[in-house]
Amino acid sequence: MRESVYIKHLRAVQKPSKGVLKGIGDDAAVVRGPKGLCILTTTALLEGTHFRLQDTGPWELGRKAVAASLSDIAAMGCRATTALVSVAFRRSTPMRFAKQLARGINDTAAKYGVTVVGGNTASGRGPLFITVTVLGDTDGLRPILRSGARPGDAIMVTGELGGSILGRHLRFEPRLEEAVYLNRNFRLHSMIDISDGLSLDLGHILEDSGVGAVLYEEQIPVSRAAYRLARRTGKTPLRHALSDGEDYELLFTLSKPQAEMLLKKNPLKVPATMIGHIRKEKGLFLKDKYGKLRRIRPEGYEHL
Repeated sequence: MRESVYIKHLRAVQKPSKGVLKGIGDDAAVVRGPKGLCILTTTALLEGTHFRLQDTGPWELGRKAVAASLSDIAAMGCRATTALVSVAFRRSTPMRFAKQLARGINDTAAKYGVTVVGGNTASGRGPLFITVTVLGDTDGLRPILRSGARPGDAIMVTGELGGSILGRHLRFEPRLEEAVYLNRNFRLHSMIDISDGLSLDLGHILEDSGVGAVLYEEQIPVSRAAYRLARRTGKTPLRHALSDGEDYELLFTLSKPQAEMLLKKNPLKVPATMIGHIRKEKGLFLKDKYGKLRRIRPEGYEHL
């Protein structure tokens, strides 16, 4: 079973509601509250699928669980406020592990101005399972969806991509501050965070917006970790940048004049790079340094 196919099914059977501006299928839901719009998202981490305890300490695991949900709020260009955390432990889990997990959760939430207000705990025979639900607000801004990309838009990304498995998947910084700044100062058309891989997550924008794209091979910011990993795997560093996932950088589109203004001002704490453009014709293409186009298939991490 593929995650993308199942999400399409869930979207098809979802009943419309006047209070829901955006439901299943984006980084977060947008619902109408009594005093404005609320942003809601949930991240689930399952032992054996999203992490291995032999590779991940409890504090780092708590940090990642919260940071991944915060990254979804960032992808909407909004501000995170509160969180609910539920954990299903193995019955054999020692108390010191549970305390360190809680410390990682609370330390990370506090760092980004988020309050953990509750949740639930359970234990059983199965693997460790953590869910983090984060509530955010728009702070007077417009939530940025995946569905707004327009032909002629520039495609931009923050930071560097690829090789996250070498450590950055546990140490990444959710781009909350950068996302709100971008939303407040530039006219973004679409945005997503790169959790599943550049090409796959860009594919989500393309599908929801009904457009295609060209990526500039020479402009994609490939991380040094991607080069190190490529020496082990035999894949190219570019392939890792396109498909590894868990970079948790912002991928967004905006008009070319707005993109050029952003590049000229360079106001972010992390670099932003123009890596391609949106076009009317559907499909995802890679343009090499000689100007030759080749069609590529979106690939990355599927959760199911």
